[in-house]
Amino acid sequence: MYKHTLRVNGEYLAKAQTLPSNANAVGNGGSIKAGSTMGAIEVVMAAADDVSIPAATQVKLQLEGSDDNTTFTLMPVNYVVTTSSGVTNYKKGEEFARLPVPSNAPKHVRCRVATNKTGVTGTVDVFCDFLPR
Repeated sequence: MYKHTLRVNGEYLAKAQTLPSNANAVGNGGSIKAGSTMGAIEVVMAAADDVSIPAATQVKLQLEGSDDNTTFTLMPVNYVVTTSSGVTNYKKGEEFARLPVPSNAPKHVRCRVATNKTGVTGTVDVFCDFLPR
């Protein structure tokens, strides 16, 4: 099972979503029912096509939760990566963020992706990886 991803076919929090450039965006896949999963899933962000991120750029994957699937608030868990002094490139399928869903997550969870600089190019997929128990 090492380096193997177990996910629901066709279920995405974001599918081929353009990375925001010096902005943030909610995932275009909507929310999933993630409450009561007891920490059994992680949210993964991977390049849907080639991604290029300028030097010293921060890329953030955040989770938002809701009990009613209408009003979402940021959850106190996020993944932040800051690129090095050169341009960072990811090939299609390469993962660059992985974030656990807390065991006390609200019933519905969606993602938010953010960057702090312009010049970011490419699209990403955000999906759930179900952890073996």
